[in-house]
Amino acid sequence: MNTDYFFVQDAAGTRCRVDVLRAVPALERGTHQEHGPVYQLEDGTMLRRLDRDTFQVPGTGAVISRVD
Repeated sequence: MNTDYFFVQDAAGTRCRVDVLRAVPALERGTHQEHGPVYQLEDGTMLRRLDRDTFQVPGTGAVISRVD
């Protein structure tokens, strides 16, 4: 498995690391998709990708943005 990462920031300015998990079996993702990376916060929370630089935390609805 190949793991990359980047950082995101919420509206309050809190930064978190996001791991990009590649080649994760569909059963581990909890989805029927077979392709595409999985985005996961450092605490294990899964993210939903909205666009190139914006992600959503499904449990809370919080929107976070990628930072360089």
